[in-house]
Amino acid sequence: MSELPRPYEVRATPGWPPVRIPGRPGWWRHCIDGEQVDLPTADPSDGEQLNDAAH
Repeated sequence: MSELPRPYEVRATPGWPPVRIPGRPGWWRHCIDGEQVDLPTADPSDGEQLNDAAH
């Protein structure tokens, strides 16, 4: 039986599209204002709406 690949941390980079998060289907890592932010969308503007709804 083959071994599973080792998990690794993904990092979003300013100026690049968001990155899919391994092991979390449907979630994307974004770099927003220099911070690593995980959102259930590939569109960072949706995160602003999610953040507004949380407050």
